[in-house]
This record gives sequence, structure tokens and C-alpha cells, in this order.
Amino acid sequence: MTRGIVILLLALAIAGGLGALIASDPGYVLVVWGNASLETSLWFGLILLAVLWLLLRTLFAILRAVGAGPGRLQAWQHRRQDRRARDETTKGLLALMEGDWARARKELDVAAALLDNPLVNQLGAARAAHELGDASGCERYLQEALAQNPKATLAVGITRAELQIADQHWEQALATLLSLRKEAPRNGQVLRMLRTVYEALQDWQALAGLLPDLRRAGVMGEEDAAVLERRVWRAELHRSARVDAGPEGRLAALEKAWSRVPKPLRREPELVEVQVRELRDLGAEEAAEELLRATLPSHWKDALVNLYGWVQGAEPETQLAEAEAWLSERPNNPTLLLTLGRLALRHHEWDKAREYLEASVGLRRSAEAEAELGRLLLHLGDHEAAARHFADALREFGIMLPDLPLPEQT
Repeated sequence: MTRGIVILLLALAIAGGLGALIASDPGYVLVVWGNASLETSLWFGLILLAVLWLLLRTLFAILRAVGAGPGRLQAWQHRRQDRRARDETTKGLLALMEGDWARARKELDVAAALLDNPLVNQLGAARAAHELGDASGCERYLQEALAQNPKATLAVGITRAELQIADQHWEQALATLLSLRKEAPRNGQVLRMLRTVYEALQDWQALAGLLPDLRRAGVMGEEDAAVLERRVWRAELHRSARVDAGPEGRLAALEKAWSRVPKPLRREPELVEVQVRELRDLGAEEAAEELLRATLPSHWKDALVNLYGWVQGAEPETQLAEAEAWLSERPNNPTLLLTLGRLALRHHEWDKAREYLEASVGLRRSAEAEAELGRLLLHLGDHEAAARHFADALREFGIMLPDLPLPEQT
């Protein structure tokens, strides 16, 4: 405000000074052109020249504007069209994120007509058409996007695969993704979707082959990759043991699948357990016993110890001696004692079997150990003790009987 007052006072001072100067000496100007002449004061002449200069400058500016008019008008129209296209695209993408499919499609369509390269709009409109159930419209948008952008095969293909997966069209999605993988073998999104499709198709062999690429591309962390790897090989072993090739063919397929399992995983208790169960179901108990005997010393797991009592090796006496050697390191392991009881039964050592089973039950009551001991006692003629252990087994199984009247025992 102070600055404005200063400027105003300065302007008044200058105006007053000029007024005094003009009043004291107006000056004289004479302009002669042929027989015509113009006579005026100096100050009026200066004002006239200034006005004439402003008029000429304005005229030249108008002439320049008229000469450049079409180009400037066209540039203005382009700017206006670009601004409208951006606004419509933004509205369409927002509607797409909000799930307003009809409005999204409309806005993106309008904007696409205003753009030289409407790839984003076409892909967005394809998604909107898909959500609206317009399969032909969706495909049309994708085809238009590819026709106008031949180098956008990856973007268009990924969009198509995502929509096929959403519809659970697994075979179509697989064909699309395999084609994309040739173009971009390390693309993370392509690899992620391939994993999804292989899992849906339960193509574990293909998924096993994909695992190294998933790791290299950094698509998943090491822990997640390890979990997936175990799941893949577990499923592949299960599948191989059920091929339509007869018992011998299934056993051969299972052994071949096991040979393909990465060597470090062949000592993983989880996978060893799967392999042993499949071998046992196919009657290859000796192979199952050998695998367990090779695994347990370095990868102890109670589930594997339990399985060791379910399979019969080539030499039951050697198998029993092997398990008894483990007992020196784990004398109070109830699962190992249960297994030793079963191995003693296989070797017809009834008293030793009873000792092991009673020791197992004494350390931890389990339905399995109680039932096994009850069965042995029943065959040894100790019916009362057998009945007691069978009743305990029922309780451990969670089977409770109501308190009802019963006849006296005879």
C-alpha cells in the first residue's frame, strides 16, 4: 500500500512538472508537404506521433495475425482436442477402477476417437466390454489395438490372457501365454500367469520346468518358491503313481518321477513320506524300506519312523536291528517304540513286541499304539487287558460311548 502511494505521488509530480513545462514554453512545429502545411505546438506534435506509432503497430499485428490465422487456429483446435481426450480418458479409467463398466467403455471410446494412439483406451475398453459380457466387443477392441499398434503384442496379449484366466478358459490362456513367452521369455507377468494356468490344469510336470524361470525372474521369493517346489513334486509323485499303465507301469512312472526330483529334495522328509507311501501302495515295500533307512539317520521325522513299521524290508531281522540302533539315541521316543513293537511282531518276537508297545503307551497314549497292543494281547489270550487297551484306543480316537446298562461279565 505504501509503495502504491509513493508511485501515485511520483506520477503526480511528473505530470505537474510536464504541465508547468508545457505552459511555460509550448514550442513550435511546422510540417510542409508540397502546398500543404501543418502548424502545431511541439507537445501536440509529439502526442500525435505517439498515437500514429501505436496505430501502425496495431495494424501490423493484425496483419500478422490474419496471415498466420489458419495455423494458429489449427494449433488451438489440436490443444483443445488433446485436452478433451485427456479428460475423457481420465474419466474412463476412473470409471474402470470403480467398476462402472458401461460408463468406462463409453468414456474410453469417446477419447479413443480423439487420439492418434488410443492403445490404453482400447485395452481399457476391452476390459470393460469383458465385464459387461460382450465377448465379441472385447475381442474387437483387442484386434483394433493390435492393428493400430503392431509392436504392442505383449500388452495386448497379456490383457487377453488375463481375461481368459478370469473366465477360466485355461487352454486358451495357455496358448496365449506360450506364444507370449516366445516373445518375452523373462516377463514376470507372463510367468506369473503361466504358473496360475499350470496349477489350474494340474500340469505339475510343466510347472516343475517353469520353476527355474520363476526364480530367475524374481517373480517369487525363495521361501515361496521352495514351498511351491515341494508342492509341485508332491503332486507329480502322486500323479505318476496313478498313470493308466498297470501296476508295473505305475511303479516305473513313480521311480522315473522320483529320479527327476532335485537331489537335495530327495532327502526332504515331506517328499520322502510321499514317495514311501506311494511305493508301499504299489507293493514295493522293500524299496520303501531302503529309502526310509537311508533317510532317517540324517533327516529324522516321527512320521517317517512310523512308516518304517508299516513296510517290510528284504530282511526283517536286519530291519529290526537297524531300528534298535536308533533307540540308543532316542530311548524315550514313543513313535520309535511303536515301530519297534511292529518290527518285533514281523520277526515273531511276541514278548519283545509287547515290551516295546507297553513302553510306547507308557510314554504317550495314542490310539494307534493302544490298538496295536490290544490286538497283540488278544492273540496272547489276555482278553481283559486287550479289552482295556481297545477301550483306551476308542477314547484316543475321540469315540465316547454313553453310560448304559450292560450284562455282567462272564
